[in-house]
Amino acid sequence: MLKNMRSERMNPFITYIEDTLHITADVSAYEHPDALPLYLRNGYELHTLMIQSVPCLLVRPVEKSNLPAMRKHIDQLKKLTGFDCTLCLENVRIYTKDKMLSEGIPFVIAGQQIYMPFLGVALSNNEIRDVPHIEQISFTTQRLLLTAIYEGWTQATLTDTAKALELSKMSITRCFDELQALGLNAIRNKGRIRHFIWDNGRRALWDAVFLFFRNPVAQEYQFGIKLDIENRKLGGMSALCHYSMLSDNPYMVYSVSKEEAKTMKLNKIAAIPKGETPEMVVQVMRYDLEYKDSVAIDPLTAIISLKNDVKNDPRVEAAIDYILEECLHD
Repeated sequence: MLKNMRSERMNPFITYIEDTLHITADVSAYEHPDALPLYLRNGYELHTLMIQSVPCLLVRPVEKSNLPAMRKHIDQLKKLTGFDCTLCLENVRIYTKDKMLSEGIPFVIAGQQIYMPFLGVALSNNEIRDVPHIEQISFTTQRLLLTAIYEGWTQATLTDTAKALELSKMSITRCFDELQALGLNAIRNKGRIRHFIWDNGRRALWDAVFLFFRNPVAQEYQFGIKLDIENRKLGGMSALCHYSMLSDNPYMVYSVSKEEAKTMKLNKIAAIPKGETPEMVVQVMRYDLEYKDSVAIDPLTAIISLKNDVKNDPRVEAAIDYILEECLHD
């Protein structure tokens, strides 16, 4: 139980602090707001928090603010109140989180991370965890996100996710860490159990993570002969055309796994000279996502696998828009 009064808006932050640090927090509204300048009094919701006899001030911006302004106001509040101050934020960009960590600005992001260096604590989701800085996600995390989009996940535990992807819990733990580092507020705690939670719909999830996706084509071979691999899935442009009304190139693109490429000894087959039109293209993929249509690789992966100059073609752009409408509607 929490002591004293606090606003409902502070509940997620206090609950997360209690659950993560395994404590009962003593919380109360800041007692001397009238002694503060009007812009601080009206711009922030202030609560005093006592943790293991160490007091601090929880500071929640009433309206969205940029980091330079919050940094300045935190410094002023610390001087005026005598308390270490911790920002309470619902969500932040990766860059902002990194800046706060590098500058030692204490913060709590409900359901994601706690950083209170004045306590000697840097915790995330119930245990000391070094959340990595990432600019691109792993292919395992990419599979997780694409599966969540296709299946319309709104909530899944770490264990449920491991079963769905047929991976170990350790692998999914790393995926959850990566997603947490993206600042999506998609990984949250319920008690001691980590959950993937997303209730904003498929399109919003795709828009949020698309820039972090990596091209899954590990190797591409262009051949002047047709190989006997028509039983393999279509890849690249051929897959895109399969899922849309776009006309394909004169040659087909097929996808194979790394193991299949090794068995077929694709690297031993002579490729055509650069600039010539191939008879067949074979792409070696880093993953193969199960999809209801087994003729081609899944449509979102097909989009991700296209090179930028191909995507910029107006006809291809129209095909991509059509496929996204089909895949991302809720």
